[in-house]
Amino acid sequence: MPPIARLAPLALIVLAACASGDRPPRGGPMSGGPGSPAGGGRDGGFTQAARLVDEGRYADALPVLRCVATRGEGFEIAEYLAGYSAFRLARSEETPAVLRDDLLTEGFERMTAAAQAGWPAAQAGLAEALFEVANGDALAEAAYWAAVYRDNPRERVYGIDRLDDAVEAGLAAQLGDTAISAAEQRAAGFTIMPLAADEAGPECARFLRAGSENAQRGDGGRRGRGGPRPDGAQGGGPGGGRGGWAEPDDREIHTR
Repeated sequence: MPPIARLAPLALIVLAACASGDRPPRGGPMSGGPGSPAGGGRDGGFTQAARLVDEGRYADALPVLRCVATRGEGFEIAEYLAGYSAFRLARSEETPAVLRDDLLTEGFERMTAAAQAGWPAAQAGLAEALFEVANGDALAEAAYWAAVYRDNPRERVYGIDRLDDAVEAGLAAQLGDTAISAAEQRAAGFTIMPLAADEAGPECARFLRAGSENAQRGDGGRRGRGGPRPDGAQGGGPGGGRGGWAEPDDREIHTR
């Protein structure tokens, strides 16, 4: 079943909060400038889709990323980028209002799936997104995912810190020590849930080429800024939290 068909409790929390608030949509164009849509190529379109995300062309990237993410375990980066793109579209003033709730739900569900599968950028991005919702349930979930991210060694060994320091400070100020401690204890029991594969529709055929898996897999060689690049060089990741919804701006990694 596609993620958008499942309205998770977390998404209900978020939609209820957004419906009662007046937070303006955040940026992100509905579609990009000139150029051909992602598709084909030796890696089935994933590299082009990741480049489109880097360029802010989320509406062009999202259909491709949805297809790649159907492959399940090993393609967490596609699930994460699909969630990130859905978030951006949900907050774009150019997105028709009738589509925004569905995109927001899809964003949270895909980001949650990638976070549960152990993808660090998704864990940090989910914590920041939930913090912005700013109600009690969402803040508690934000603290949990912030703690899960802090416990995840996958990027820490490279000195990468994607989580905004201001978000952690805000959580501590709004929740207090007891709630933060409870979130940390809950995070200590975090168990990875592998990303489930799903059946791809016929519209995905041109994006899922045979022999393209190694170019798209979210394995140890595909890390965020600061991790090893495919050419053996080393990135220079930031030491402190930089925030920004854990933006996928490590273009050298995504588009090589």
